[in-house]
Amino acid sequence: MRAPAGTRVELPALPLTHGIARALPIRYERAPAELLASARVHHVTKALVSALALASIVAGCSSGAQEAGPVPTVPTSAGHTTAATTTEPTPSTSTNASTALCSDQTVAVKVASQQGAAGTIRTVWRVRNTAQHPCRSFGYPGMDFHSSKGWLGVQVHRGGFPDINQPPARVVVDPGRSLYFVSYWNDVTTNAEPCAEFDHVKLTQPDNFAPVKVASSGCLNPQSVDVGPVRGTRPS
Repeated sequence: MRAPAGTRVELPALPLTHGIARALPIRYERAPAELLASARVHHVTKALVSALALASIVAGCSSGAQEAGPVPTVPTSAGHTTAATTTEPTPSTSTNASTALCSDQTVAVKVASQQGAAGTIRTVWRVRNTAQHPCRSFGYPGMDFHSSKGWLGVQVHRGGFPDINQPPARVVVDPGRSLYFVSYWNDVTTNAEPCAEFDHVKLTQPDNFAPVKVASSGCLNPQSVDVGPVRGTRPS
């Protein structure tokens, strides 16, 4: 039957069973303890995760390179390191390093041969090693000529004729042997300069400053002197 509008209806209280009545108090009494236990588990789990992360970082650091070092330039094996090899420059021969320079103190100079044609004088000079040991020479000698007015101060020209145009070569002269060189000059009088009479010649060996004086006479144009390099064999 439906109650009239505005009527308050009170329902009877339903009895709780014995099991439910007992469970409810126990559940709510234990709630704070269970929540506390859950919080502790969460805290332990977070600490454990942090510890594992730290251990992972430490392990990673310990397994890496401790110090950067040089990269091997040659593959190695059996734990041995092989250094890269380099090629040393070839040393000069003992002759070049120990042979003395041919100088004015250890040579004797003389005219080996001389000939002239059409106003040009060609002279082959012989330079004999008078020392008891070999000597070396390389390059072009210097020359000057003495006239009645003194030394002419001649500046020689290197090369100029087919037989003196070859490049210089190193010469080693044994004791008692000789090296040679060839010179050319003009012996004619020109409008620019007269032929100068001379009675001595100074010959300065390559890489030397002290000349050797030789008694030799003739006539030349001081601007016309050409010389070739020293050589180990006598020119024809």
